[in-house]
Amino acid sequence: MEKDYFHDIDQIRRQEYPMLEGTTYLDHAGTALYAKSLVDQFSKDLLMNLFGNPHSASASSELSTQRIERVRLRVLQFFKADPEQFDVVFVANATAAIKMVMVAFQDHAEASTDENPQGFWYGYHRDSHTSLVGIRQLATEGSRCFESNEEVEDWLSDRLDAASNQSENLPNGCLGLFAYPAQSNMNGHRPPLSWSGRLRKSFAPGREKIYTLLDAAAYVSTAQLDLSDADTAPDFVALSFYKIFGFPDLGALIVRKASGKLLQQRRYFGGGTVDMVIAMGEQWHAKKEHHLHEQLEDGTLPFHNIIALDSALDVHERLYGSMLRISAHTCYLARLLYEKLCSLHHGNGSTVCEIYQDSASRYGDSRGQAPTVAFNLRNSQGGWIGKSDFERLAIVHNIQLRTGGVCNSGGIASSLKLRPWEMRRNYSEGVRCGNELDLLGGKPTGIVRVSFGAMSNLRDVETFVNFVQKFYVEKVETISTIQTPTEDFYQQNLQCRVASLRISPIEGCLDWEVPFESAWELKGGSLAWDREWCVVHLMTREVLSPQKYPDMRLLQPSLHVEEGILRVRKASESNLSADQLTVSLWESPPFAQQQASSEVTGRKADPYDSANIAQFFTTSLGVPCTLARFPDTRRSLIHTPKPQQQPRPYFSPLQFSSTSQQPDNDLTRTTSSIIEHPLTMATTTSIERPANLILTDLVDSSTSPSQHEWRYLRVGKQYFQTLDMRQHTDRMIEISTTEDNIQDQTVSPQKHLRLLNDLNDRSLAAQNPTISKGDPVQVFTMSTAAEDSKLRACIASSYGADFVCPVPACGKGLNSMEDIAKHIHIHKTVPFESRTAPASLTTSDVDTDPLTKSVEKIRWGRGTSKLRRFLFPSTFRAIQYTKA
Repeated sequence: MEKDYFHDIDQIRRQEYPMLEGTTYLDHAGTALYAKSLVDQFSKDLLMNLFGNPHSASASSELSTQRIERVRLRVLQFFKADPEQFDVVFVANATAAIKMVMVAFQDHAEASTDENPQGFWYGYHRDSHTSLVGIRQLATEGSRCFESNEEVEDWLSDRLDAASNQSENLPNGCLGLFAYPAQSNMNGHRPPLSWSGRLRKSFAPGREKIYTLLDAAAYVSTAQLDLSDADTAPDFVALSFYKIFGFPDLGALIVRKASGKLLQQRRYFGGGTVDMVIAMGEQWHAKKEHHLHEQLEDGTLPFHNIIALDSALDVHERLYGSMLRISAHTCYLARLLYEKLCSLHHGNGSTVCEIYQDSASRYGDSRGQAPTVAFNLRNSQGGWIGKSDFERLAIVHNIQLRTGGVCNSGGIASSLKLRPWEMRRNYSEGVRCGNELDLLGGKPTGIVRVSFGAMSNLRDVETFVNFVQKFYVEKVETISTIQTPTEDFYQQNLQCRVASLRISPIEGCLDWEVPFESAWELKGGSLAWDREWCVVHLMTREVLSPQKYPDMRLLQPSLHVEEGILRVRKASESNLSADQLTVSLWESPPFAQQQASSEVTGRKADPYDSANIAQFFTTSLGVPCTLARFPDTRRSLIHTPKPQQQPRPYFSPLQFSSTSQQPDNDLTRTTSSIIEHPLTMATTTSIERPANLILTDLVDSSTSPSQHEWRYLRVGKQYFQTLDMRQHTDRMIEISTTEDNIQDQTVSPQKHLRLLNDLNDRSLAAQNPTISKGDPVQVFTMSTAAEDSKLRACIASSYGADFVCPVPACGKGLNSMEDIAKHIHIHKTVPFESRTAPASLTTSDVDTDPLTKSVEKIRWGRGTSKLRRFLFPSTFRAIQYTKA
């Protein structure tokens, strides 16, 4: 409700936050902003007082000690904690507090013996920050991730089945630790704070030895943490003060004194935590015993930061009054933003924002939802808009927000529906924290996060919504939606289907047939995993071929993507032998100083350094050899600078359609620099190497064009151009047709297939191209290609730049990422609405224009634009125009 809005905030911003002038700050979940008066008061405090090292008896040291203890009490008061029941341990940040608890449990586990087992079990919530998840690595009695609030409720109520209940049968003396966030730092979901008290009161066997750790770092920035009831409070609370006040950079571990004995058992001791140490001749020391924090605060405290916290508490109370007021204010802003984003729709009615909200949360209710909105954007065709593109343009407009995985892998996986094997695949293919691989397998790799704080105001909401509406809401039709053939049209013109898909995972070894139910990805222009590996000689680094080593044709590889393994068996004439090898799909061999080079493709491969792999292939082939993997293009580009590219020559598709061979040659030449391994086509199965893509018989071979006339194919939803195979020596996909009497067939020359990307197609199918068994196939000759407007658009899109402006309504073609960085700033200075189409560009023109004019419009609307789909799959943009 509007009454919850803090109407004095605009005046406070002008006086206290001059750094916000001209900036929209929407990353309060990362850190709050410090007030000007906080800096002034702390500076005055430093200038007026002499603060010495507290480990001394001088006057300056005593002053520091007094101020530290005063702040310690104020912190407990701020969280309504009784000093008789709780203690505060100052640390660097919330992660340091979590690690302090972990070390204590680790020390307890390492003291375990067979007669007295003392390991520990660990449970954590799905929404846990990475710092909480990391504790599982030291849980000697196992760990479990609770994937929902309901799972925790069942566990607390002792309703778990025997298979999933990992904590019921803990050995005697074994401890447990249950950790969860008071607030998800990804989407703001707030689990019940009552779990700690309910666990402590549980009578289930073994529960009395399970402690609770609450990560309150995100929660305390905009909500009141109430520890007034020590019986229901968590045993340990980790937090960071910069999340609340912006400054100082300081954290704390709030410990329930009744649970502090566990922390006192840690083995390490630092300066200031002991009263006596014998360093020579005998190992003995005496810990301090008066206060818990004295035994845990190692070395000299960051006393200046603690003194700054005194000023921060003063200023925060003077400006905002209470945390309850901040909570109401920020939740009002978050609900307003949520409602406005939900109301945004493209001109065709499709939703702009997909917001990731927990089913138990409701915006406006601070008990279950924080002032945080996590989302991704979709274009008008349902495809994803890359988070990196969005953030890049936001930076140009002085909007500060957070994108990516936000250190919350569980929340990301749950919201984006990423299974474990998909996350392993993403990492294998180059996804790293903060990089620009935004879309893999048709799913985003991260999110956009907007979060509010005490100093946020209505203008922040309005600025952000206007930004999204201006640049990402498509109000006009896109060229790609005009005269697009329907599926009925393709069914009526069906000529054959895909009978099977085959790939050769290991170059030179047996092929493997893709399972019927699998929609197989086209990766970098070829079938995924095709010729991903090769076999190399251990001494010469020569890539082995079946012509020299025929036993390679006895090695049968098979892919098990969801399991993440490549399995290799040696086949005999009758069956497969029991000998087999498994290789991880997600782990690549280290970069080799001496790479193997394929004589066929010229590609470089890195050999595995595993003795087991070398032994298997050496035994199987009778020659010292091992497996090698060709480096993935996306992964290698993370570490390899991209060379500057020259603009491509432009060829009119009208010239291309008039049998001129020059554009065809150029198309082949430029494709080789973009696609690492183009597709190929073969017309029969009687070729020396089996084809990857095998087609059924033509529906009507008497009226169908002869195979040498094939120029384009539509397989499923993907378009391909046929190219002379002699122009390529790289990885390929081959196509053949099946007939009963293969002996009577005339073997036609093999041809490559080049995947054609429609510049205007930004749908999920275009962002994640796939082929499946049973897909319909339509054949086009040079004369019939013009009948399919979608194919015309694909051809027209084939001649252009490598990159495109990420603004949907601009989409100017650019030759490098450096060009994008320079170009994108025009969208801050040039009025967006002024970029309209020439008067001659109307809807009827687009509907009836010949192929050449279509290309000219594309050249005007976007420059000559073409994307490297396998590098930046999320940045496909549509050409938009305004009627004259």
